[in-house]
Amino acid sequence: MPAQPPPPAPTDAPVPFPESLCHRCAAPPQYVRTSRSVFILCPLLPERYPRQPVLDCDLFRPRRDARPDPPS
Repeated sequence: MPAQPPPPAPTDAPVPFPESLCHRCAAPPQYVRTSRSVFILCPLLPERYPRQPVLDCDLFRPRRDARPDPPS
């Protein structure tokens, strides 16, 4: 019987380095999970896996949210 792929990570799993700009970037980042680590792959940067947390990035562009914030 062929090996089954692991189940996808739950969508409510906490993101690594929550203060990183990567999570709010329009690029969008890809999360590469191993058994012991999580890496954030950037499709724009030449180094591909920037050191985390990214607090400043010349290529950062804010992601447009699908839903606007409700009026206060």
